[in-house]
Amino acid sequence: MEQRAAARRPSGVKRRRLIRQTSAWLPQREPEPLPLQDLEESDALRWVDIYGGDLSNGEVLALLAPICRGQLTQKMSRDLITPQRFAAAGSYRNSDVRAVSGFRIRHLDSGANGSEAKDGHDGTSIFEPVQMLVGDDWLLSCWLPSRVFRGIGDPVHVADDSSSGLYLAVAKAWPTSNATSAEGLAKLVRHELGGGGYRTPLN
Repeated sequence: MEQRAAARRPSGVKRRRLIRQTSAWLPQREPEPLPLQDLEESDALRWVDIYGGDLSNGEVLALLAPICRGQLTQKMSRDLITPQRFAAAGSYRNSDVRAVSGFRIRHLDSGANGSEAKDGHDGTSIFEPVQMLVGDDWLLSCWLPSRVFRGIGDPVHVADDSSSGLYLAVAKAWPTSNATSAEGLAKLVRHELGGGGYRTPLN
Protein backbone atom coordinates (compact mmCIF):
# COMPACT_ATOMS: atom_id res chain seq x y z
CA MET A 1 0.00 0.00 0.00
CA GLU A 2 1.16 3.52 -0.73
CA GLN A 3 0.65 6.27 1.83
CA ARG A 4 0.42 9.88 0.72
CA ALA A 5 -0.17 12.98 2.83
CA ALA A 6 -3.26 14.86 1.74
CA ALA A 7 -2.26 17.92 3.74
CA ARG A 8 -0.22 19.33 0.85
CA ARG A 9 -2.48 21.25 -1.48
CA PRO A 10 -1.51 21.82 -5.12
CA SER A 11 -0.05 25.26 -5.87
CA GLY A 12 -2.70 27.79 -6.80
CA VAL A 13 -5.32 26.29 -4.44
CA LYS A 14 -6.64 29.04 -2.19
CA ARG A 15 -6.49 28.74 1.57
CA ARG A 16 -9.55 26.96 2.94
CA ARG A 17 -11.75 28.36 5.65
CA LEU A 18 -10.80 27.73 9.27
CA ILE A 19 -14.26 27.28 10.81
CA ARG A 20 -16.31 24.29 9.66
CA GLN A 21 -19.34 24.64 11.91
CA THR A 22 -20.42 26.55 15.04
CA SER A 23 -23.56 25.54 16.90
CA ALA A 24 -25.50 25.70 20.20
CA TRP A 25 -26.99 22.57 21.81
CA LEU A 26 -29.73 22.28 24.43
CA PRO A 27 -30.85 18.87 25.77
CA GLN A 28 -33.72 17.22 23.86
CA ARG A 29 -33.95 20.12 21.40
CA GLU A 30 -32.77 20.62 17.85
CA PRO A 31 -29.30 22.22 17.75
CA GLU A 32 -28.95 25.72 16.37
CA PRO A 33 -26.16 26.80 14.02
CA LEU A 34 -24.87 30.18 15.21
CA PRO A 35 -22.16 32.60 14.09
CA LEU A 36 -19.09 32.44 16.29
CA GLN A 37 -19.78 35.87 17.81
CA ASP A 38 -23.33 34.88 18.81
CA LEU A 39 -22.14 31.56 20.19
CA GLU A 40 -19.91 33.40 22.66
CA GLU A 41 -23.04 34.74 24.40
CA SER A 42 -25.02 31.48 24.35
CA ASP A 43 -25.91 29.62 27.56
CA ALA A 44 -26.30 26.35 25.64
CA LEU A 45 -23.59 23.75 25.06
CA ARG A 46 -21.26 25.26 22.48
CA TRP A 47 -19.59 23.20 19.73
CA VAL A 48 -17.00 24.67 17.39
CA ASP A 49 -15.69 22.45 14.59
CA ILE A 50 -12.52 23.69 12.88
CA TYR A 51 -9.82 22.77 10.35
CA GLY A 52 -6.37 22.45 11.91
CA GLY A 53 -3.99 22.48 8.99
CA ASP A 54 -3.78 26.28 8.59
CA LEU A 55 -4.16 27.38 12.22
CA SER A 56 -1.47 28.69 14.54
CA ASN A 57 -1.70 28.38 18.29
CA GLY A 58 -2.26 32.12 18.62
CA GLU A 59 -5.15 32.01 16.16
CA VAL A 60 -6.80 29.18 18.11
CA LEU A 61 -6.64 31.12 21.36
CA ALA A 62 -7.92 34.33 19.77
CA LEU A 63 -10.83 32.58 18.06
CA LEU A 64 -11.91 30.10 20.67
CA ALA A 65 -10.94 31.39 24.13
CA PRO A 66 -14.22 33.40 24.40
CA ILE A 67 -16.22 30.23 23.65
CA CYS A 68 -14.42 28.37 26.46
CA ARG A 69 -14.79 31.19 29.01
CA GLY A 70 -11.46 30.96 30.72
CA GLN A 71 -10.87 27.21 30.46
CA LEU A 72 -8.77 27.12 27.29
CA THR A 73 -5.01 27.33 27.82
CA GLN A 74 -2.12 27.64 25.40
CA LYS A 75 -1.17 23.99 25.98
CA MET A 76 -4.73 22.83 25.28
CA SER A 77 -4.97 24.80 22.05
CA ARG A 78 -1.58 23.44 20.93
CA ASP A 79 -2.75 19.90 21.64
CA LEU A 80 -5.94 20.52 19.68
CA ILE A 81 -4.20 21.43 16.44
CA THR A 82 -1.08 19.23 16.66
CA PRO A 83 -1.29 15.72 15.15
CA GLN A 84 -0.50 12.79 17.43
CA ARG A 85 -0.03 14.73 20.65
CA PHE A 86 -2.65 12.40 22.13
CA ALA A 87 -3.15 8.87 20.85
CA ALA A 88 -6.59 8.49 22.39
CA ALA A 89 -7.26 10.60 25.48
CA GLY A 90 -5.62 12.90 27.98
CA SER A 91 -6.42 15.17 30.89
CA TYR A 92 -4.97 18.37 32.29
CA ARG A 93 -3.73 19.07 35.80
CA ASN A 94 -6.08 21.26 37.84
CA SER A 95 -8.65 21.28 35.04
CA ASP A 96 -11.80 19.37 34.08
CA VAL A 97 -10.99 19.73 30.38
CA ARG A 98 -10.24 16.46 28.58
CA ALA A 99 -8.62 15.75 25.23
CA VAL A 100 -10.00 12.87 23.17
CA SER A 101 -9.37 11.67 19.64
CA GLY A 102 -11.49 10.15 16.91
CA PHE A 103 -11.28 9.57 13.19
CA ARG A 104 -13.36 9.02 10.09
CA ILE A 105 -12.46 6.75 7.19
CA ARG A 106 -13.82 7.45 3.74
CA HIS A 107 -13.53 4.86 0.97
CA LEU A 108 -13.42 6.22 -2.55
CA ASP A 109 -13.68 4.61 -5.95
CA SER A 110 -11.65 5.58 -9.00
CA GLY A 111 -14.39 4.38 -11.36
CA ALA A 112 -16.45 7.14 -12.93
CA ASN A 113 -19.61 5.05 -12.61
CA GLY A 114 -19.23 4.68 -8.85
CA SER A 115 -18.56 0.94 -8.96
CA GLU A 116 -16.81 -0.86 -6.12
CA ALA A 117 -13.01 -1.06 -6.34
CA LYS A 118 -11.89 -4.52 -7.47
CA ASP A 119 -9.29 -6.57 -5.58
CA GLY A 120 -8.08 -3.44 -3.77
CA HIS A 121 -6.16 -2.24 -6.84
CA ASP A 122 -8.10 0.96 -7.49
CA GLY A 123 -9.58 1.60 -4.06
CA THR A 124 -8.56 4.64 -2.03
CA SER A 125 -9.15 5.11 1.72
CA ILE A 126 -8.88 8.50 3.37
CA PHE A 127 -8.07 8.54 7.10
CA GLU A 128 -9.29 11.78 8.70
CA PRO A 129 -8.13 12.25 12.33
CA VAL A 130 -10.17 14.50 14.62
CA GLN A 131 -8.86 15.90 17.89
CA MET A 132 -11.33 17.13 20.52
CA LEU A 133 -11.26 19.18 23.71
CA VAL A 134 -14.22 18.69 26.06
CA GLY A 135 -14.96 21.40 28.62
CA ASP A 136 -17.71 21.99 31.15
CA ASP A 137 -20.20 23.27 28.58
CA TRP A 138 -18.25 23.40 25.33
CA LEU A 139 -16.71 21.11 22.74
CA LEU A 140 -13.94 21.94 20.29
CA SER A 141 -13.19 19.56 17.43
CA CYS A 142 -10.33 19.94 14.99
CA TRP A 143 -9.86 18.04 11.72
CA LEU A 144 -6.16 17.35 11.31
CA PRO A 145 -4.41 16.74 7.96
CA SER A 146 -5.76 13.65 6.22
CA ARG A 147 -3.78 10.63 5.11
CA VAL A 148 -4.51 8.80 1.88
CA PHE A 149 -3.99 5.03 1.60
CA ARG A 150 -4.39 3.82 -1.92
CA GLY A 151 -3.95 0.78 -4.11
CA ILE A 152 -2.31 0.56 -7.51
CA GLY A 153 -3.20 3.40 -9.84
CA ASP A 154 -2.66 7.10 -10.50
CA PRO A 155 -2.29 9.59 -7.62
CA VAL A 156 -5.45 11.36 -6.50
CA HIS A 157 -6.08 14.80 -5.08
CA VAL A 158 -8.53 14.88 -2.17
CA ALA A 159 -10.88 17.82 -1.92
CA ASP A 160 -12.21 19.06 1.41
CA ASP A 161 -15.37 17.24 2.43
CA SER A 162 -18.55 19.13 3.26
CA SER A 163 -18.61 20.45 6.82
CA SER A 164 -22.28 19.55 7.22
CA GLY A 165 -22.05 15.75 7.19
CA LEU A 166 -20.88 15.15 10.75
CA TYR A 167 -23.00 17.98 12.13
CA LEU A 168 -26.19 16.67 10.53
CA ALA A 169 -25.57 13.12 11.76
CA VAL A 170 -25.02 14.27 15.34
CA ALA A 171 -27.97 16.69 15.16
CA LYS A 172 -30.28 13.83 14.14
CA ALA A 173 -29.25 11.70 17.11
CA TRP A 174 -29.10 14.48 19.72
CA PRO A 175 -32.79 15.13 20.62
CA THR A 176 -33.43 11.49 21.60
CA SER A 177 -29.98 10.75 23.04
CA ASN A 178 -30.66 11.92 26.64
CA ALA A 179 -27.27 13.67 26.50
CA THR A 180 -27.11 16.80 28.64
CA SER A 181 -23.42 17.70 28.74
CA ALA A 182 -20.46 18.46 26.54
CA GLU A 183 -19.15 14.99 27.40
CA GLY A 184 -22.37 13.45 26.08
CA LEU A 185 -22.12 15.53 22.92
CA ALA A 186 -18.52 14.42 22.41
CA LYS A 187 -19.58 10.77 22.73
CA LEU A 188 -22.17 11.28 20.00
CA VAL A 189 -19.57 12.92 17.77
CA ARG A 190 -17.16 10.01 18.23
CA HIS A 191 -19.96 7.51 17.59
CA GLU A 192 -20.92 9.19 14.32
CA LEU A 193 -17.27 9.43 13.26
CA GLY A 194 -16.90 5.70 13.82
CA GLY A 195 -19.86 4.99 11.58
CA GLY A 196 -18.82 7.45 8.87
CA GLY A 197 -17.20 5.11 6.37
CA TYR A 198 -18.69 5.33 2.89
CA ARG A 199 -17.71 4.92 -0.74
CA THR A 200 -18.06 7.60 -3.37
CA PRO A 201 -16.70 7.92 -6.93
CA LEU A 202 -13.67 10.12 -7.58
CA ASN A 203 -14.22 12.88 -10.10
